[in-house]
Amino acid sequence: MVRGDLAVFPFLSVMQMFLTSGRAGRLTVDHVRGGQLWLERGEITHAEAGRLRGEHALQFMASLDGGIFTFEVDQPVPNRTMNLRRDAALHRLIDDSNAWAPLLRTFPDWTRRLRFTSKWTEAQPVTRAQYRVLNLLADSGNIRTLLERTPAPPRATLETLRPFLLAGLIEIS
Repeated sequence: MVRGDLAVFPFLSVMQMFLTSGRAGRLTVDHVRGGQLWLERGEITHAEAGRLRGEHALQFMASLDGGIFTFEVDQPVPNRTMNLRRDAALHRLIDDSNAWAPLLRTFPDWTRRLRFTSKWTEAQPVTRAQYRVLNLLADSGNIRTLLERTPAPPRATLETLRPFLLAGLIEIS
């Protein structure tokens, strides 16, 4: 077993180390944006983050900038949802990590809730995609739970909500 702190060893460096080593096992990250990744011989074979599975869970975890990680060798994959080889996996994680940066500045604390402000009116024009996401605000609990409940990719969901937050139509409470 290998343990460490992502504040000391960044997530991308940890992933590069495990993917390059070709080790098989489960990487667990304890963090509000954490989850689990299963690796086999230099590829990511499965990802879970709360209710999210596969590509959406991997994208979710690419937002990590902290947390405690544990790698347990030879843990069996519960369900194969991906076959992402080392180079493709690292490129995807780098791209996703860079794309998360502005969203994490806007939505820094995923334990908090989003709610409509008094500026919101029922006459507010929205697209269908926006409506689907906004419709989840009332019942979602915190931001993490909202991202787990929507069928859209996590980053796309926050990108949908960002203009409403910046316009003061929704707020983080």
